[in-house]
Amino acid sequence: YTIPPSVTSIEAGAFADCTNLKSVTIPTSVTSIGKSAFSGCWNLASVTIPTSVTSIGEAAFAGCSNLKSVTIPTSVTSIGARAFGNCRNLPTITIPTSVTSIGEAAFACCSNLQSVTIPSSVTSIGKEAFVDCNLQSVTIHNGVTSIGARAFKACCLASVTIPPSVTSIGEEAFRYCENLQSVTIPPSVTSIGEGAFRYCENLQSVTIPPSVTSIGEGAFEDCRNLQSVTIHNGVTSIGARAFKACRLASVTIPSSVT
Repeated sequence: YTIPPSVTSIEAGAFADCTNLKSVTIPTSVTSIGKSAFSGCWNLASVTIPTSVTSIGEAAFAGCSNLKSVTIPTSVTSIGARAFGNCRNLPTITIPTSVTSIGEAAFACCSNLQSVTIPSSVTSIGKEAFVDCNLQSVTIHNGVTSIGARAFKACCLASVTIPPSVTSIGEEAFRYCENLQSVTIPPSVTSIGEGAFRYCENLQSVTIPPSVTSIGEGAFEDCRNLQSVTIHNGVTSIGARAFKACRLASVTIPSSVT
């Protein structure tokens, strides 16, 4: 289907559940793609978003389970909540440097998504942004200040580097990342959320920098191969079950802990 060049916006639900829609051409006259505009178009295989579009609405392409290719131009500044949720066949996505926010569950359950790069323009990764993806690698550039709750829960990440711009790691942010072997927590982080790294069964060592004041409940619970933890002076509270079922041979609790 070719949208005529007189159209400036695709309204909410405009093509929702058009299950026979296989391809769509969006003209450069369009500046916004509305909420659920193409949701449930499970036969849609590819889409190119023109450089005129500045925002992709909530659930715009949610449930497009056969979507294998999508191009997001450098004009887009925000990716809405659940925008590409349940796009199960999407193998890769390029987030342009114009994007400043990735919405809640924006790519949730994209089970074939294997790698993603978060550009420095993004300041916040919404909660559940990449939950239940098969992400094997993620690059988070300096600029992101917060990683939302369950943002990378149940991903296949072997390692992750958190940039020095991040100040908070949300609850369950990396829970069930069972392949995670190493993680670097920068000295900018002030709080590690509840269950942030729970069930990261291959995580062997971790250093808590002096910027962190609180380690949340169950933060490293069931990290059954965690053998070494260094907690620097600065932490004031260690939550319930924070290191339950770990393999720690010894631990030194700093004098700052109350």
